[in-house]
Formats: sequence, structure tokens, C-alpha cells
Amino acid sequence: MKANLQALSNSQFGVRFALWIGRTLPLSWSYRVADWIASWFARQDNPMTRALRANQWVVRSENATPAELDEAARQVFRHAGHCFADLYNNLYDPAALKALTPYTPQVERLIRTASPETPGAFLVAPHMSAFDILLLALAYHGLRAKVLSYGDPTRGYELQNQIRRSAGLEIIPVSGENTHQQAIDHLRAGGLVITGVDRPIPGKAHRLRFFGRPSPLPAGHIRIAMAAEVPVLVAAAHWQSDQKYHLLLSDPIPMQPHADRGEAIRRNGEAVLKVIEGFIRRAPEQWLMYYPVWPEVVEELYGD
Repeated sequence: MKANLQALSNSQFGVRFALWIGRTLPLSWSYRVADWIASWFARQDNPMTRALRANQWVVRSENATPAELDEAARQVFRHAGHCFADLYNNLYDPAALKALTPYTPQVERLIRTASPETPGAFLVAPHMSAFDILLLALAYHGLRAKVLSYGDPTRGYELQNQIRRSAGLEIIPVSGENTHQQAIDHLRAGGLVITGVDRPIPGKAHRLRFFGRPSPLPAGHIRIAMAAEVPVLVAAAHWQSDQKYHLLLSDPIPMQPHADRGEAIRRNGEAVLKVIEGFIRRAPEQWLMYYPVWPEVVEELYGD
């Protein structure tokens, strides 16, 4: 059976298994289990590892050697494993989660942005490091926001959403125009909406340039921000040498108008992605993206 870490981690079994490990094993042993799993997954040759390697090849300036891509894959899986270990070992301890995320001026600014007295903003994030730890810690610090999630979540995703709800976050499954209108209304009322923006959409016709290459990435957040007339903020989790997950937070990115709506979406979407590029370049091994962001690159590297 081909390995698929993404499917496993998002499955009900995967989440419950991680919870069991977190409750049963000391953190040091959880790291050891994570390292073993990471080494094993990194040696596999399947669509997931090929996609990960292709993504890493692009963000590493398209000149990494096969050996360097092998090591990059191992580093990504290892970091992902440590993020899972930190999350599930501390999941039911709000104080511990807050301790893992320093209360920096960026955190204070974001929480202030989400207060009813301020204009709304759309917060978007790449799949970097332990964003779930960061999100839960922010909620325990007082952040209130609507989080757009997958419209048809797996049982594992639903368990994750239950955890987010328990921390005070409102989860809205994406299900068409009604979801968009809810988000627009919330933003116009001064609220904060959060979603991920770096997972590709298979078959998407219109593409945005990301790291210099066109990619089938979503643009719904741009349409919503334009309709609500609010700026976009980019946030990411960044593990640093103090062994904590720091918040990276951009300045507000105002949505620029254009006579051609499609061109406006493209320009604003790529302006947001340019900021995300900078965050990913700080620590490529912390970009936990297992889907092919540039499908043609997988063919270039592995096509038969």
C-alpha cells in the first residue's frame, strides 16, 4: 500500500492515533516516533513524496540536487512530525499551548485587529509549521474569528474542527455563495476571517504566479476581500531556535481596483502570494505542503 501522510494525518484514525500518542508517551518519545516515521516516509516513492519534492525544488530556486531533495523531504516530514507531537502532547493544556507561542507585538496587533472596534481584515495563511498550535494559542489569548474550512471534511478534519471550536473559534465549512456572503458580512462588520491559501485546486483553469510559476491556487479570499473592501493580512507559524512557534504577520495588503475584474483578482492574488513566498523562503523545510502546487514540475522531475 502506498504511503500517504496527508490522508493518514487527516483521517479519524490518524488524529485519534496522534491523540493517543500525545496522552501516552513523553514528548521526547513522541519526537522519536515522529523521526522514525519521517525517515520512512521520506524514502517512499509515491505521488505524495514526489509532490513534496517538486514543491521543494521550486522554492529552493530549482537547482537542488536529488540528494538535496532527499534531505529536504526528510526535514519536512521530521518538522511535521515534531509539530504533531507538540500539538497532541499539549492539546488539552491551554497554558502549554500559549507558552509554545510567544506573545509578541505581532500577536498583540493581530488580536487588536480582530476586535469589533477596528475595520475587518481577511487573514490568510500558508501551510507552514504548526499553524494549528498558533491558531489555538491565539484563540486562548482572546482572538475571535471565523475560520473557513473544507466543505466536505473527513472525520479527521471534523475532529480537528471540534478542537478549534472548543478554543472559541467559529468554523464555517466552505459551501458556495452562502459561505462567501457570511464572510463578507462578517468582514464588513469589522470581523476577522481566516483561511489557508496555498493548497492547489485540481483542474482550476485560471492560475496565479507563485515563485515565478503559474499555479492552480485558490482566489476566493481575494474575491471576498474585494467585495467587503477590506485588506488581506498574511500570517504564518515559524519555529525558531528558542523551540517556540512565532507568528509572522504582514502589514495589511489593500485590495487594488482595476477596470478588468479578472485582472484585479490576479494582481491582488499575486501580491498576497509574493508575501507568502518571503515567509516560505525563511524556512523551506517548514512548508508542509504535500499536494502538487505546480503539477507540471512533478512531470518535469519524474515524468516517464
